[in-house]
Amino acid sequence: MKLPIKYITAILVLMISGTCLTAQITVNQDDMPSTGDTVRKRMALNFENYDFESAGPDFTWDFSGLIPLSQTVDTFLSVTETPVFYWPFFLFSANLATPELGDLPFPQIPLTDVFTFFNNKSPGFDDVGFAATLYGVPLSFKYNNPDRLYAFPMNFGDVDSSLSGFQFGIPDVGYIMVQKKRVNTVDGWGTLITPYGMFDVLRQKSVVDEYDSIYLDSLNAGVPVNRHYIEYKWLAKNGKEPLLQVNDDLMNFVVYYVDSVRNIPLAVPEGQVSDEFTVKIYPNPAVNRFWVWSKEFEVGEATIKLFDLNGKRIFEKHIPAGEENVNFNVSNLKSGVYLCVIETKKQLVMKKLIIKK
Repeated sequence: MKLPIKYITAILVLMISGTCLTAQITVNQDDMPSTGDTVRKRMALNFENYDFESAGPDFTWDFSGLIPLSQTVDTFLSVTETPVFYWPFFLFSANLATPELGDLPFPQIPLTDVFTFFNNKSPGFDDVGFAATLYGVPLSFKYNNPDRLYAFPMNFGDVDSSLSGFQFGIPDVGYIMVQKKRVNTVDGWGTLITPYGMFDVLRQKSVVDEYDSIYLDSLNAGVPVNRHYIEYKWLAKNGKEPLLQVNDDLMNFVVYYVDSVRNIPLAVPEGQVSDEFTVKIYPNPAVNRFWVWSKEFEVGEATIKLFDLNGKRIFEKHIPAGEENVNFNVSNLKSGVYLCVIETKKQLVMKKLIIKK
């Protein structure tokens, strides 16, 4: 019995469509951000205890149950759109820059105009370093060799590595040295599902061994730290940034994924979340004591809570208005990664704290 041509055609279309839904992709230079791009991201909480480690060919990662929380927007600029004093350091080694508002190596030091610099070229996408201004003086924290985040073309099974680092001292302020080895392995391809949607992706696992040595003159103390951590990233065609990223030191609790401008119900009301609420935790890593600093503490009350990565609350402290710098004794806590939640009546911020004995 012969099937009509129209049925044969329909079957072939369905077969081709099904194949395309799980097609193995290649990620290259054109899929990375360009000057003028903006990428909206969400931080989410992992209450489902998802398995982020597993990967392989034609794999499905269903993380649709992530609970979205705060939102950020990464903006990519050209080097010439940053302060002109940074150009001599990065104009010939980078072609992208992003303004930064996050944690910096020197807490409670008035660093301004902070930018991270990247180079997107055919061999790979590199983190070149960052620059900042202190009392009108431009400072360059540039890697002696770039930290290669992605090697192109990126295909399933690829492995690459890089060695990078820098050292820098600021008179009467402090000293920082970073040495880093990164090994990237593309260990999976398939379908990623997040609260934002479903995508064909490659999964890259990055194993990083990092040595940080930070000394602050104001504290008369230095903390050398050896760190070993893993980054899991899911990348798509024209994704600009990883559609989802998890670092193993926070993998049981905090996740970042690319979102859109659409409204999504939040676990915390949108008005309570602020990405411009500037908080600094230092020293980080801490040994027996750490400080939390914010200008916001001068004008209003705040609550500070510390959690371990299992979600257990370690302590909670009320901060009355008028204090700017608050310290905490953590000498009784074990080495590890903790989550510090700082909340005012209108704002909420979550920071990672590392305790290293």
